[in-house]
Parts: sequence; C-alpha cells; structure tokens
Amino acid sequence: MYKHTRQEAADMLGISTRSIDRYVKAGKLRAKKDGKVVYINSSDLDNLISGGIVNQEIIVEKPILNSQFERKPIYTESKEIEIHNNFKNALDEVYEDLRSEIKEKDTIIRELSIRVGRAEELAKNSVSLIDFKKSQFLLEESKTNLNQAIVDLQAEKENITTELKYQKTNNLILLISLIVLFAIAGTIFIIKI
Repeated sequence: MYKHTRQEAADMLGISTRSIDRYVKAGKLRAKKDGKVVYINSSDLDNLISGGIVNQEIIVEKPILNSQFERKPIYTESKEIEIHNNFKNALDEVYEDLRSEIKEKDTIIRELSIRVGRAEELAKNSVSLIDFKKSQFLLEESKTNLNQAIVDLQAEKENITTELKYQKTNNLILLISLIVLFAIAGTIFIIKI
C-alpha cells in the first residue's frame, strides 16, 4: 500500500529525500506518483527499516516423521548472498551520501570561516564611532583654543606696539629735553667763564 510520502519515508529511515529518490531509481523502493506527490510502498519501507533483510522463505516439503506437521523455512545460499549484497550496497550508498553531505558542510564551514576572518579584520581596522566622535570633539576644542590663543597674541602684539610707540615718543622727548638742558648748561657754563 502506498501511504507514505517521500519526506515521511526519509524521516522514517533517517536519510535524505535524495536518497529515497535513489532507492526508487535502483528499484529498492516502489513508488507511485499522484499529481505532484510521490508515495512510497509501506512494505518496502518496512523491509528497509528492518535492516534491508527481505523476509523470503522457501518451503521444502519434508517427509512426515511424526504426527505433527513440521515445516521449517530454509534459506538458500544464493538468496543469503543476494540479501547480503543488497544490504552492503545500501550501506555503501548511505556511506557515500553521508560523505558527500560532509564535504558540502565542510565547504560551507570553510566559506563561513573566511567570511568571519574578513569581518574580524574589518572590525579590527575600523575606528569605533565613540573614538571617532571623541577625537573630533578634541580636535574642535583644540581649534577653539588655538583661535583664542591667536586672538590673545594679536591683542598683546597691539598693546606692545602701542607701548613701544609711547616709549619711543617719551625717549625722544627725554633726549630733546636732555639736549636742551645740556645746551642751557653749556650756555650757563660759557657765560660764567
């Protein structure tokens, strides 16, 4: 009876839906398509769940020894070899599926590791917003202090220039006064002699 979907069958067997498709293609599972949904045969699933061993019995009639009818199943050697080979093939397919999935995951992990490394490098080389704003604030503050210092120096320069003019004027007046005093003193000295 076809009552399990591909996904349900994959969940029951613990494999991917891709592996279910491979089993269907290899003839290990019978499938029936109804519209877009693929249904898997329940008895085939039960056989795979039980380890891939197909429960086939060959009954050979034996002579009746007792009054009871005894019948024992006899497995032929070729059937056992076939079952063993089927089981081995199923294990090989599962192994290959797992190996390919591991390779894919390793590739993804490598790519993510590279991305993380690049992100860490960017984070290491970038300046945080707080540090940037702090340096910008200090720069603005130093500009303000520098402008204030320039204004103070210009005012001091003007004061020194003005004071120098007054000192020159005073020195000139003192020099003229001294010359006049020497002239008066010289004149008085000449007059007294």
